[in-house]
Amino acid sequence: MDGDIESAKRICEEDSEENAGCKKPEDKVYTVGAFAKLTGVTERTLRFYHKKGLLEPSGYNELGHRLYTGRDLIRLQQILTLKFLDYPLERIARELEAEGGELKQSLERQRTLLRGKKEQLDRMLHTLDYTLELAEDGETDIWDAEILLLMIQSVSTEREQRRWVRERLPASLTEMFLPEEDSTGKWQAFERESMQWISRIKKLMREGVPPEDPRVRQFALDLMLRIGGVMSKLERPLSKDELRKLEALGRMEPPYPFSFPVTFTADEERYLERVWELAAEAAEAMENGQPLPESDRTEAENEGGAEHERR
Repeated sequence: MDGDIESAKRICEEDSEENAGCKKPEDKVYTVGAFAKLTGVTERTLRFYHKKGLLEPSGYNELGHRLYTGRDLIRLQQILTLKFLDYPLERIARELEAEGGELKQSLERQRTLLRGKKEQLDRMLHTLDYTLELAEDGETDIWDAEILLLMIQSVSTEREQRRWVRERLPASLTEMFLPEEDSTGKWQAFERESMQWISRIKKLMREGVPPEDPRVRQFALDLMLRIGGVMSKLERPLSKDELRKLEALGRMEPPYPFSFPVTFTADEERYLERVWELAAEAAEAMENGQPLPESDRTEAENEGGAEHERR
């Protein structure tokens, strides 16, 4: 350590103005290991700061090892303070050399930046909280990675999606289907159910079940009956103009805005087109009183089973 102190003396004597922090020969001198232990900053980080020009050691001993003094301790505290404020390293050196007024302006800009990041973090937390609430369901096997990520994408871009839909639908429809305030939790329940339907059909696709399979036909029939049930429970019947605009929105072709989650691949879209073709044929057969395949008859009988038995 005596050699380190002598080195520090030479540092101070070589340039008294540049090394104003070394006013006394007995100023404390630290090896890189001791300095790291004192500050809680690793030796690797100290070497990195040196390489970046942020923290030059005050000198070196006879073996070429870095030596630090009290002024380096102050400099490191300043670096860590700006780093705590989320300044990038490439800006820290410049800010440390700035005049007081310039630094104040920089701090004001950084405050604005941090407020924006806080809003982003709040939105991220809301997205995760909301997604995990949606995923709280007894059928945990349906929440695979693809569906969970789809839910996160949908929730994170909800505002953009709402704005896009509101630009294309009349206010009467958006207030009915996209209420600004949903204190009853109906919208959350709708999103959860939508993801369940998507998960159910994707599972059939992954298993290679063809559109003509009874399980797929049953899925389509279940969904059509569910949609019909939802429409029948609206506060009021939709007008012809509202129906026309709603159908037009449903027929819109890609590409959609990037903010919209990509729910199905091109192959899955073609699969679904075939599913709906078969479902439409089944629905037409029901309207005309024609017999349905055994699998398609189950849900229809459940829906109107009591009346059918009375007949």
